[in-house]
Amino acid sequence: MDQIEPAKKRVARDSEKTRAVILKAAINEFSKNGYGGATVEKIVQRAKRNERSLYYHFGNKEGLYIASLESLYEKQMLAEQALRLEDVPPEEAIRKLVRFTWSYYRENPEYLSLLNTENLYKAAHLKKSSARMQGIFSPKMKLLEQILERGAREGVFKNKVAVDYVFLLIASLCYLYVSNRYTISNYLGRNLEAPEACEGWLNYIETLVVEHLSRGGSSAD
Repeated sequence: MDQIEPAKKRVARDSEKTRAVILKAAINEFSKNGYGGATVEKIVQRAKRNERSLYYHFGNKEGLYIASLESLYEKQMLAEQALRLEDVPPEEAIRKLVRFTWSYYRENPEYLSLLNTENLYKAAHLKKSSARMQGIFSPKMKLLEQILERGAREGVFKNKVAVDYVFLLIASLCYLYVSNRYTISNYLGRNLEAPEACEGWLNYIETLVVEHLSRGGSSAD
């Protein structure tokens, strides 16, 4: 029995490693070529595994794509939770959340790429993962709701601010700049990738969000 148990653990560990390697390769492939352009053959070649392993762990290409989306959403949620914003004063928590969202979008291009791809499909694949995604979204939205409620109780934020609107406000202000920076740079005739441009926009939207939530606050100057 002592000899069998280590073998079982080793098999389980190898199986989990194979799953993780295939998932990582899939995220890379989907982000580069979209759902339609990515193939099972390309993914297993990138992962240096066989198709049988992919089908064993994920069922098919669609199952792998859904797992990729779930993994990226969960990764962002866990990174956000690691900020421990529940222990931070409300205004500072909002500032940290804006800066985190901005940095996360800039530092995780694969995440934005798969979001763009899934929007082309009108979230058809995410809808097949509603239970799993709800378990990821709920803690994220609950955290934001708690920050707003604490701010209202402490008299620094307005009462009854819609949490959905604040989520959309932060996400859109960060997402549009990052996802469309090249076309907007061309339109405006200036480099939005320049460090001073990025920092300037971040400072602006941070102030904009905080002043929007503050009692008697106006939009940023």
